Amino acid sequence: MIRTLSALLLLTTGCGIDQEKFIEKYAAQLCDNIDACGKISETHGTYDECIQFYEIVADEQMIGDGCTIISDKAKACLKELRGAEGECPVAEDQSPSCGNVGDCAGGGSSIDTGL
Repeated sequence: MIRTLSALLLLTTGCGIDQEKFIEKYAAQLCDNIDACGKISETHGTYDECIQFYEIVADEQMIGDGCTIISDKAKACLKELRGAEGECPVAEDQSPSCGNVGDCAGGGSSIDTGL
């Protein structure tokens, strides 16, 4: 019985992505893409500074203050970023689905990678 309940809980909660996890994954993937182009030092200084910058961007601009994440949009954004790995230079339009992953009507913005 407990195994069945645990499996059901995993199935119902495992399909989405929460806001914190999206922010972490978004920043890491974008910084990985920038790093793969050899541009981290000239655009953000260090990898950690890149991560910090894009975590703020994702939280404040892509999702928006007082908004919640839309899981399907967040997943599409991350998938698109993974697919763009190795494309240099990293450009704003590299991942158009990342423009607005929050549920507020006016939330979201284009992302300036500095490249």
